[in-house]
Amino acid sequence: MPAVSAQKSPVWFRQWLTWGLLPVLLTGAVSLSGCNWFGPKPVLPPGQQAPIASDEVAVFFSKYQGNQSIAEPVIRKIPEAAKAEPLKFALTELLKGPSAEEKTQGFYTEIPKGTQLLGVAQDPKVITINLSGQFATGGGSTSITQRLEELKRTIKAIDTQHEITVQVDGKPLELLGGEGLEVPGSLQSEPQ
Repeated sequence: MPAVSAQKSPVWFRQWLTWGLLPVLLTGAVSLSGCNWFGPKPVLPPGQQAPIASDEVAVFFSKYQGNQSIAEPVIRKIPEAAKAEPLKFALTELLKGPSAEEKTQGFYTEIPKGTQLLGVAQDPKVITINLSGQFATGGGSTSITQRLEELKRTIKAIDTQHEITVQVDGKPLELLGGEGLEVPGSLQSEPQ
């Protein structure tokens, strides 16, 4: 059997491996990191949200983070028929609650089932949301605070310029829930 001599790779081949293949491998690793192959995507701090496309809206539902419930966005695609009124679409989606898939991811809503959107009115300074009476029923102060947070964050994801007032069955919302939590005249725009 003839002896096999060990040859060194030509210099150009080693340089190609180092400088040609390495960037390709790094680019692939960075691309795959967005696919959740390397763990979950980082959670954005409260008040920040990922940029969304012009044909999408962020709808905020509750989700536990540790032992605290926070409002987190889910993205919904706006159908062509609803593009003229993205706020109304987002509020309708909020009142439907999280999808079955979103529920498996830990999302839930504090807004009572059956709550309906009765109207959205906007003047130069204020957006007024009119909800059905179910919105004001039940729940302790934590539930009610979270309910208002879901509503406020969903609206503020679309419109940051206007104050928000809420009506229930056409009357200004002043007290909410079984504990009678007092609701300010307009919802504040600070993030949770």
